[in-house]
Amino acid sequence: MTDSSIPTPVPIPTVLTVTAVSTVEPTEEAEEHSGDSWMAISTVEQGRLLLHLPGDTYRAVLQAAELPADRSGPGRLTLTDREIAAYRRWIAQYS
Repeated sequence: MTDSSIPTPVPIPTVLTVTAVSTVEPTEEAEEHSGDSWMAISTVEQGRLLLHLPGDTYRAVLQAAELPADRSGPGRLTLTDREIAAYRRWIAQYS
């Protein structure tokens, strides 16, 4: 028997501490209408990573720091209030 008053914990995803970022064009010529974008990032935990950001994901990454976490949109990971609260509690431990 489970107690429905005990909330199921929200799993905290793997954390990467980003120390630097750069966008990389798919070719040497600017391709404003390319369907794919690429970003090289440097992290404390994994070193350099090359991110493939297809379609609207690139714009979603740019907007991520400006839009609320619960706002939906193309390529955006919409978080629930419960997830946001759990992440904030976890982050508060390290701030």
